[in-house]
Amino acid sequence: MMISDRDTEAGAAGKQEKRRRRSAATRGVKSRKSGATSATRTPVTGRLSAASSVSGRYGTTVKKSVTLRETVVEEIEARTGTRGFSQFLDAAAERYLALLKAQEIIDDHTMRHGPFTEEELADAEAAWRGE
Repeated sequence: MMISDRDTEAGAAGKQEKRRRRSAATRGVKSRKSGATSATRTPVTGRLSAASSVSGRYGTTVKKSVTLRETVVEEIEARTGTRGFSQFLDAAAERYLALLKAQEIIDDHTMRHGPFTEEELADAEAAWRGE
């Protein structure tokens, strides 16, 4: 059985693609073909953490494993069903992050200018109500 040049080139190209995908996964880069799996280094430990990511309607998503209390899961599923669970958690995390950012702005302001006056608080409350 003879091996043609074409067979040799195809085999080499396949091995090269396999090496590229393996190398990309260890650097935290998505594979061009699948786009499904990547590995990233965690900021705290520096260890590799595998996560799958998918580009979708709202941007790239990453699959993570979380632990929640059973009562919380039951209440979320009662409101969203099992199909809306991730979207619910994503929206809740987004809102919580917005609150944290707002608190950072307030803390920065009070650090620079001192506490808010009663008048400033009243103006803020009126603006919040749309007055």
